[in-house]
Amino acid sequence: MVGAREYSTEDRTVLTISLVIIVLILSIILAAYSTSVGEVSLTEISTSNFFPTPLLALFRTFASVVCFLTIGVIALDPKGLTYNVLDYETKIYGPKRITGFTRLSAFTMWSFCLMGIYFAASSVSSWFEYLNWSVNHNMIWIAPALLSASFASALLVSGTVTFLLIPEANKRGDNIKHYFKWDSQLMHNGNVLLMFTDTILSGYYLQLNQAYYPVIFGCLYVLFSAYNARKSGIYFYDFIDPRLNGSHIIHMVLLGVLSCMFFLVLLLQEVRSFSQNGYLLLTVAICYSATTFRNPSEKGD
Repeated sequence: MVGAREYSTEDRTVLTISLVIIVLILSIILAAYSTSVGEVSLTEISTSNFFPTPLLALFRTFASVVCFLTIGVIALDPKGLTYNVLDYETKIYGPKRITGFTRLSAFTMWSFCLMGIYFAASSVSSWFEYLNWSVNHNMIWIAPALLSASFASALLVSGTVTFLLIPEANKRGDNIKHYFKWDSQLMHNGNVLLMFTDTILSGYYLQLNQAYYPVIFGCLYVLFSAYNARKSGIYFYDFIDPRLNGSHIIHMVLLGVLSCMFFLVLLLQEVRSFSQNGYLLLTVAICYSATTFRNPSEKGD
């Protein structure tokens, strides 16, 4: 019997992509329908209950610059980097040097770029609030939409790298030095640190009706990844190949896990509503467990 992450004679691409498109369309419709439900105020988005607004604006500006500079350095690096990827034609997973904008095809890159857009948008709203300038009312739904997708995807990236990709690579005996270079460390570990810092500093809460945005982001990446694999010849993740025997199940599970990351954020918000110290302890515990700064195999784990 062929396993879910193995290939069989039946190509599941049409079924998998069709399911993803259906989920995407439904999520967009539901997100559009619920946009006006439970909207927060612009002041709540732009200010902090704990820090002066200009300091919050400075942090968000700094975070945005860090995100975009990192993406720019990676894209413009002519040497590239050797990744373990899936060859589209041979279906063999192994090391391959990737250069230029092809490196931005990874979900990690998408997630970090989305974070940069969120921090840019939220910093603009904070600066405008501080300077007493008017902010476009679309920011009422844009900022929470970007935050919900950014936070959920950041948690997914860090968790997947820590609990799935690194352990599997160590079992195969792969060279995983690239996971511990400065850019990978920043995007796999610094991402959750930046997102948690922003939620600690800022004063607004995500709401249940914003759960559709991470799913929309995930669906868009899946569709892009399927298109890009034919163009670039690689999948960054072997388990995201829609031709796999259980790809339709794997993709729905991954979108479900992405949603779970959003609900984890909602749960943490509930903790913060009655105990700021409890929230801080939980965020520290999550950051500690979801980040990997050294190869576990080198520590004798």
